[in-house]
Amino acid sequence: MMKLSLFSIFILIFTIIGITAAAQEDADVERIDDFGSNPGNLKMFLYDPGNKKDTAMMPLVVVLHGCGQTAKEVARLTGWNKLARQYHFLVVYPQQKISNNMSGCFNWFRSADTDKGRGECESIYEQVKYVEQHYRIDTNRIFVTGVSAGAAMAVVMLATHPEKFRSGAIFAGGVYQLATNVFASAGAMMATKPPSQEVLVDKVKEQNPGYNGKYPSMIIYQGMNDPLVNHRNAALLVEQWAGIHQCDTTADLTENGYAGVADISRKEYHNKAGETVIILYEVQHMGHRVLVDPGEGETQGGKAGKFGMDKGFYSVFQTAKEFGLTKSNN
Repeated sequence: MMKLSLFSIFILIFTIIGITAAAQEDADVERIDDFGSNPGNLKMFLYDPGNKKDTAMMPLVVVLHGCGQTAKEVARLTGWNKLARQYHFLVVYPQQKISNNMSGCFNWFRSADTDKGRGECESIYEQVKYVEQHYRIDTNRIFVTGVSAGAAMAVVMLATHPEKFRSGAIFAGGVYQLATNVFASAGAMMATKPPSQEVLVDKVKEQNPGYNGKYPSMIIYQGMNDPLVNHRNAALLVEQWAGIHQCDTTADLTENGYAGVADISRKEYHNKAGETVIILYEVQHMGHRVLVDPGEGETQGGKAGKFGMDKGFYSVFQTAKEFGLTKSNN
């Protein structure tokens, strides 16, 4: 009989009390069964807006769900499909299986699933390669994002395949390989014993020996009252990724009350060339949620509820904008 860790029990209880939405997504995603060797035993779903000529090169966004969620549920929460229709890009939704994790979480805390070329990390990479092989993808505009455990797995993808992703958006996630087994997962979520910046950076560099290319930029969203993923994780992500980009951890630009919302602080971190390589959103009076702004307007979307908080700011649209997906030439 499989034993439940403290982490799994916590997430299972959180799921039972109603954190996931059961309603159907407004536009169905297509299941793809044969996308590669799939060592992580994941499912693959794809959303193709199909609203432009087949000759158009399309960006790709990989969206990773949180614990207890499905591809359709995270699509509904975030509204990525609506944005894909508006701005013409493809969305891939990897989906966990209960047989891999009883709480439906991606195994971001197991080295067998987070080392380059192994397990779930490799399965997600194979899904990206499948789309590249079967669709006209702009390979310079491939992005990854995730919520909660999916956010932590998005960090895994940025760390293990920096040559593949241009940028990533992390909604309540944590640094790469702060935990490498299930017993360390709860402590990692609380960020109680962080290693040095040198160690954090080495964990990423060790996955890419000989790589001299550019690393992806990162956007971080963190609720300052998050009971599951402590806000210290956001600071650690800044520290890890600042080390990767060889910049300091003091923000070069800070905007409080961002977009007219008093609770949102936006910080930019620049590299030596003056490029923005890290953006941090700290949200006061928000727990383990995603900022949404339900509505039909161009800059509105997402679903309020247990996983989504309406503060009049649609963070996923903001992410798409910072990814460069909302430009009129898409």
